[in-house]
Amino acid sequence: MPVGLSRWTMAYFATALGAFLAAQALMAAGVTYPSEAMISGHTLVGVHLITIGWLTLLMVGALLQFVPVITGTGEIGERAGLPSLIAVGCGLSGMIAGFLALDGTLPAAWLAALPLGGGLVLAGLSLVGVIIARALAAARPLALAGRFVAVSLCFLLLTIGLGLCFALAFAWPEAVPWAGRLTNDLTLHVASGLIGWFTLTAIGVSYRLLSMFMLAPEDDSGLGVKVLRLAAAGLALLWLDMFLGDMPIVGPMWKGGLFLLIVAAVLYLVDMARIYRARRRPILELNSKTAAAALVALGVCVVGFATGKVTGRLPSMIGPLAYLLLFGWLSGLALGQLYKIVPFLTWLEQYGPSLGKTAVPRVQDLVQEARAAPWFVLYFAAVAAGTVSGFLGQVELWRAAIFLHLVASLFIVRELWRVRRLRYVAPAGSAGAAAHPPAPVQPVQSAYPGKRSP
Repeated sequence: MPVGLSRWTMAYFATALGAFLAAQALMAAGVTYPSEAMISGHTLVGVHLITIGWLTLLMVGALLQFVPVITGTGEIGERAGLPSLIAVGCGLSGMIAGFLALDGTLPAAWLAALPLGGGLVLAGLSLVGVIIARALAAARPLALAGRFVAVSLCFLLLTIGLGLCFALAFAWPEAVPWAGRLTNDLTLHVASGLIGWFTLTAIGVSYRLLSMFMLAPEDDSGLGVKVLRLAAAGLALLWLDMFLGDMPIVGPMWKGGLFLLIVAAVLYLVDMARIYRARRRPILELNSKTAAAALVALGVCVVGFATGKVTGRLPSMIGPLAYLLLFGWLSGLALGQLYKIVPFLTWLEQYGPSLGKTAVPRVQDLVQEARAAPWFVLYFAAVAAGTVSGFLGQVELWRAAIFLHLVASLFIVRELWRVRRLRYVAPAGSAGAAAHPPAPVQPVQSAYPGKRSP
């Protein structure tokens, strides 16, 4: 395996995609929200399949590969990657059993699996989180993307820790009364996860990857630093709100935190527009087009949250907006970037040792965008239709839309599988393969600072 490739990243990606498909299947089948209540046990199964099984494992797998890229350090997580993946997978399974016990699907004794599973998830993510944090600390002063990742890791541990308090309060309320005092409101848990962990990580990685793939300057305007500071300050105000309890300052503090988060999101979208305008790659590849669609979804979420807060209708809008944030912004961005990352890593794995020695295909020769593009169009169109159905209160139409983006997701995964199997690469010695001259070493050097392929 060429120098610079993470041994476990593809395993994390495969596990995450499986959880993503399973969560969508449950939603389409009417087992979870929107057919069930938002805080029912079955809905919590689906939510945690998406948040832990899909997005968290995907992001951790990506960070094991790309933290060396954004820091210029060597490989990380070679020994801890697999134990962490196993711990999170087993812990998530335990949490699912506990959630099913909440609804009476499993006997009440299974409630104990909820905190035990949460503890395993916390242990697994702490293990790999410490490794990532050490790599970031060794590379100080950090570039912008690295700073986003460093802050998001803090909120990952806070989110999982607060979730574990919920689990303890559900399973053993009398044995751990202190846990109940920390869990009066789910909002902080949700905000820390969706914004502090997922969105800050996505923003940091997007600054690095979109700039790299579109050949655009990374942070000429300095807006990225303001985005990070405003988002961190907004989340800090939300956490202070919880610890201050019923003090008079609490209301204004919560509103101030939300305001700072909205401003941070607006500045990020403005900066992303700058990157698209400043790109030196004239024709956008599919991953950049899908990223633009995901950014539009984020923009709609920002407008929706701001409008709901001003009009007082936010409680009735929170379900569709959270759905759009999870599936339009975060999952849409993730699927699109996977369509570039998987070919890129496959190319490095298969052809890295042959660079400069023989003719090799380009990264783009490993994919056929014309085959994949319709499925991404269907995915984003279905998410948009689902969001509109949610606002209209049409649950059956919403489920139909979810089924459509499940179908789109299956075909996108099929395309990724074909990439891994090199189905689109011309056989060695054919006219298609002979058309490509020996590839230079520079692409690997730019992607992995300080590294040379053999």
